[in-house]
Amino acid sequence: MSVISSAGIARATALMVLALWFAVPVGAQTLQQQVEALQDATAPTVSNVPLFSGRLLTEFYAERGYRNAWDGAQARAMLELARQSRADGFDPEDFHAAAIERLLTTGQLEAAAGEQRAAADILLSDALARYVHHFRFGKYNPRHINRDQVFVGKADAEALKADMKRVLAAPDLTAELAALLPHPSFYENLKLGYQRYLEIADRGGWKDIPGGALLRVGTKDSRVPLIRERLAVTDGYRAASGSDPNVYDSDLAEAVKGFQQRSGLAPDGVVGPSSLRALNHSLADRLQTIRANLERMRWLYNELPDDYLFVDVTAFRLHLIRDNKEVWNTRVVVGTPDSQTPMFRDDMEHVVFNPTWTMPVSIQKTMRGVGSRYQVVDRRTGRRVSGADISNYQRYRIVQAPGPRNALGRVKFMFPNGHAIYLHDTPSRQLFSRSVRAYSHGCIRVQEPLTLARYVLNKPSWDHSAINRVVGRGQTRYVFLDDHLPVLLYYLTAVADEQGRVGFRRDIYHRDKPLFAVLDKPADGDRIAFQETEPDPEAAKAIEGAPAQMAGDELPGHSNKTKGIDDALSEEDIAESAVEAVWTDGRVTAAPEVTGAAEAATPIEASMSPAGQNDQLAPRIQPRPASEPIEHNRAAHEAPAVQPARPWPRGASADLGLDATERFSRPKRTRVPALPELNLALPAAAVDAANQDGARISDSVALPTRPAGLHMPVPRSPQPALPADWGLSPPEG
Repeated sequence: MSVISSAGIARATALMVLALWFAVPVGAQTLQQQVEALQDATAPTVSNVPLFSGRLLTEFYAERGYRNAWDGAQARAMLELARQSRADGFDPEDFHAAAIERLLTTGQLEAAAGEQRAAADILLSDALARYVHHFRFGKYNPRHINRDQVFVGKADAEALKADMKRVLAAPDLTAELAALLPHPSFYENLKLGYQRYLEIADRGGWKDIPGGALLRVGTKDSRVPLIRERLAVTDGYRAASGSDPNVYDSDLAEAVKGFQQRSGLAPDGVVGPSSLRALNHSLADRLQTIRANLERMRWLYNELPDDYLFVDVTAFRLHLIRDNKEVWNTRVVVGTPDSQTPMFRDDMEHVVFNPTWTMPVSIQKTMRGVGSRYQVVDRRTGRRVSGADISNYQRYRIVQAPGPRNALGRVKFMFPNGHAIYLHDTPSRQLFSRSVRAYSHGCIRVQEPLTLARYVLNKPSWDHSAINRVVGRGQTRYVFLDDHLPVLLYYLTAVADEQGRVGFRRDIYHRDKPLFAVLDKPADGDRIAFQETEPDPEAAKAIEGAPAQMAGDELPGHSNKTKGIDDALSEEDIAESAVEAVWTDGRVTAAPEVTGAAEAATPIEASMSPAGQNDQLAPRIQPRPASEPIEHNRAAHEAPAVQPARPWPRGASADLGLDATERFSRPKRTRVPALPELNLALPAAAVDAANQDGARISDSVALPTRPAGLHMPVPRSPQPALPADWGLSPPEG
């Protein structure tokens, strides 16, 4: 039997390592070394050029075995795309135009291997990563610009890498990117307008139009040719043949009306001081404003379907888009400068006819009494009371029953989100006649809400007659949409029509200046969300054993206050984003029938609460996230989601009402879809404390006996569950 010495083993091992090393191409070794050095770099660079995300590039190359990704034709296409990006408001240097031109000129990319070849490949991949990211999600993170007013989702690293792989595998890089990236009409229209203004700048700009007397139809004035010239370059205006260039004729007046309409001015066709100020605005400022709004549009438009609602906050209008065409629009009222309507995107899930309204806590704190139109409800019992100290908002809530004078009107449109924002009717109809309509507490009031309901429900069975019948009954009714409808709340100070004619709006919330300040700064890479590895099982067990964070508690270093929305939101605001598990001291108080469901609905017994009965237990249940990865500004909403159960079938509806005892009554039908159950292992002490606080669990409720825990059905996110309070609503917008 032969014996191998330890020295022999060492030599054999060394030879094996060397064999494996030389089995990898030299170019791949060099590329791998350079890429892996970027992984944890604080400010990664290659060839002294700053990189967007070292981690993204590391994962991208690791997944392709550290093989080079680029050839000369692709590099030249990337250079041309970088140069053309100026038309979208970017600087070509955002995508390394000069560095790419340099490496093509020096032949660096043609090198077979070596550090220079690897650096060239990394540089090009970084340019592509930036291009896909910036066009899909925007160059900047709005949390750093308008922190408390704009909320967007994260950029998925896996999607970015998949896009890069797809583009580099395609025969035509440029065509593949064009097919891949979003092109909504509102963005393309403004881009067309920006091109016009760039051409004006390239020709030397424009001269100011002097002041003077009002210009009306028939006026002869030496300033008229200047107005014709200005509208020709900005709006594509063409004077009628044979007209006197110095006479302000009806043809020019119509062009001026269009300009005034797009600029938020009274479209009277008369050129006075306001119209002259708009015409004489600095070209540099106009270019900067368009660039800023192209960036804003990119924050919300990724993967936008053909059907959506577009709320134009600064124009005070709502537009319904079907098959990428506008089919209807109406006036809206938005938030005041002190209670701003935030900019974000979410999906409309259901409509509520004849909603109730709960007074915001911030208002209730200041009140000494209420009129007959309001009811004072005990949060612990859910019953109406009289003679109570209504300033005690922890014990009582003030509710307005459905009716023509209800603060939410006859209908509200719910797209559950972390900001307590929704669309609704209003009894204050006179505000819609005003040109500036910023009067709400943040929500959006709709001038023609019943027409919007018909368009949103989008079924022959939900025509005007059917909607009027439901409203006429006066009962609260929830109707779930068959298909969720995206709602985009856009704050834009420049938009354009199909011909590229740009309209500029007042910056009513003063959000432009912070965005202007960063337009030429480096991009933000901190919006990229990476897939993290699974946590250590032992660490996960330790986390599970830790005390649960209450939804109402503040996290260390955070505040539950929300700037721009009421300082203290009602309990229903929390319920919009929370798993709803509710209790009553009687048997089942209400259960809906689900109609039009895709699967059979099974009758079950469930515990549903009258108004406010869930207040003591609800904070102990982890909230669910919004339907989009919104970055909530409420610390309480950051808790992880529970495992979702089956969704409510879309198209469902339920009727609710108040009985003679002022409790929410059982509807006429009592079928609901069967839902899986989820055991929330609450400590026994928490259950006892909840019972002592008045949220008594009824003996009649079908709950299995489980030590140190409760057993309850949990609806799936993002499909909405029936509201825990059976109709009590978040604060009026």
